[in-house]
Amino acid sequence: MAKTAKRVVTAKDVMKKKVITVTENLLAGELARLFEAKHISGAPVVDRAGHLVGVVSKSDLVRHECEGADLYKDSDEPLPKGFHVESPDRTTVADIMTPAVIEATEDAPASELAALMRKRRIHRVFITRQKRLRGIVTTLDLLKLLEA
Repeated sequence: MAKTAKRVVTAKDVMKKKVITVTENLLAGELARLFEAKHISGAPVVDRAGHLVGVVSKSDLVRHECEGADLYKDSDEPLPKGFHVESPDRTTVADIMTPAVIEATEDAPASELAALMRKRRIHRVFITRQKRLRGIVTTLDLLKLLEA
């Protein structure tokens, strides 16, 4: 009996292709409203050409406004009641984002993505092709593989 080669699950197989992105010139107050409206804790930052240039999170917003931002790092918790970004704050996403992002290609094996997330202690990897965002793989996406 011939053994059938097991197909390797790749980033392309599990990634979410519809990703909410923000631009570098978005104001911090608008970013906070977007996070609340879309129930997200972070977003990739793209330039005008659609190239991935960074990542911004609730933690970055809180860090900008006050001390103790680590409490909200990669949290799914809503922003504190009454939290708001002071107007006329002209702070933009470019001012508070993290420019270094962890990325992989669409053909990266899911097992490598899991190892990368564990080693880097992150919850999301951006999937790119020629610096253009193609999708995102989260820890939840990888956990769903175990259920299958």
